Amino acid sequence: MLGTLTYIAPFMVANGATAYTISKMNEKKTISKFDNLKIIKATPITTKPIVPVEIKDLVKKIEENIDHDYLNNLYTNLSNVKINKKLSLLFLGIKGQYSSLKNTLNYSLNSSLEHELLHLASSHYDKENDLCQSGFVNYDKGFTLCKALNEGYTDLMARRIFNKKTTFYDGEVRLAEFFELLFDKDELQKYYFNNDLVSFINKLSTFIGREEAIKILIKFDLGFDLKKLSNPAYKVIYTDLELKLSEIFMNSNKPISKQFDHLDLLDKSPITKTMKKIKKR
Repeated sequence: MLGTLTYIAPFMVANGATAYTISKMNEKKTISKFDNLKIIKATPITTKPIVPVEIKDLVKKIEENIDHDYLNNLYTNLSNVKINKKLSLLFLGIKGQYSSLKNTLNYSLNSSLEHELLHLASSHYDKENDLCQSGFVNYDKGFTLCKALNEGYTDLMARRIFNKKTTFYDGEVRLAEFFELLFDKDELQKYYFNNDLVSFINKLSTFIGREEAIKILIKFDLGFDLKKLSNPAYKVIYTDLELKLSEIFMNSNKPISKQFDHLDLLDKSPITKTMKKIKKR
């Protein structure tokens, strides 16, 4: 880790020093708050709501590919969602935006609908506790974690369910796939669509301990924040995380099918693959 920080230090000075400082300041607070983290489930929907015409085919695709036990958030939000096409968002560089607080899905380009619909399908706002949950992210007071993994896994699902050909979240998607290696089939889907960050981290903790698991996710968020600042240091952080997750996987007892998935991921990550070879020498 020290070597990584030494390498990226010149880039961090450019515009990422503040992001790094905030990340380190929040680390202890995030770890300490985890034990009291609230996970609140939406009241189960017994009747399927009317689906807005502009997303009807997309909702059908989700229903065909995702376990119906995981679709309560989808149906709850569909019951009163407001969907608006706003070309003005393009001037802000925004293709699509879902708000769980307001239950609004605004978009400027049709191509963003799949990604934003998955945010809708995996989000829950609890008015009584003023708590927003979106996929792996739990926006509790003073606690925000997993932004990067959430975007990566959302886009991974969009690619799988809707056969989307996207590139913007390539790094986050690949890291989501590295995390996926450590879990049983469709296990991440269950945690993602049910906002179960606690179970996700508890399972990850069986490999590396809770504190280390949370630190890895904080580091992923730091890299994501640097990427949004157009700071190239995020690439070094992402590679470091790929190496770490690859090492964790290699030390676990996973089936042959997962081992082939691991090799495929390394083929998609030539820098990580090369670094692993260097470390073995």
